[in-house]
Amino acid sequence: MATARDNVRRCVVAQAEAGSPGDHFLSARGFRKVLTLRFARLPLAEVDTAALDEIIEHPHTGYRLMSWQGTVPDCLAQTFAASRRATDDMPMDATDHGTLTWDVDRVKAAAKAVEQRGDRLHTDVAVDVSNGSIAGFTELVIPGDGTGDGRHYGTGVLPEHRGHGLGRWMKAESIREARALHPDLGGLLTDIAVFPVGLAC
Repeated sequence: MATARDNVRRCVVAQAEAGSPGDHFLSARGFRKVLTLRFARLPLAEVDTAALDEIIEHPHTGYRLMSWQGTVPDCLAQTFAASRRATDDMPMDATDHGTLTWDVDRVKAAAKAVEQRGDRLHTDVAVDVSNGSIAGFTELVIPGDGTGDGRHYGTGVLPEHRGHGLGRWMKAESIREARALHPDLGGLLTDIAVFPVGLAC
């Protein structure tokens, strides 16, 4: 909190499991609940591969899928950073969250942080074939040993490309690749926001 004040921050956002000691600790210190995240797990052994293939193979005229492991390739770095504004309008209810400004240095630093803690970052993107720009992205973080559960991080589609099923398409491809590349992975975790209850100052 002292560091936040020294850096002239308006708000501190924290996250804790509902009913946990962390939840009570934050509530006792003036944090208020503004957003609840509900987690879901997809056991990879139970995936309907036929349904997955149908989603992936459905034509998405004007777009193609690409993917990479770790840090974004230099040739895509600028358009990938630009695509991160796809989450700027993510509903955050009453949080004073602000808007992150993503540039090439920030996206590379985020990938490096995942690598340094021993995990693997896998990114799938939908590319607009008319100009080669990234229209949307989804990220999956895999434990370094390839076991346990992976975790979906950010997923977003730029406003001008919404309504074409790109988010579903990218997620389906991400699941298919996770199964192929990490056969010992148990499942994939994701979260959705449930209003009106996360924690913020």
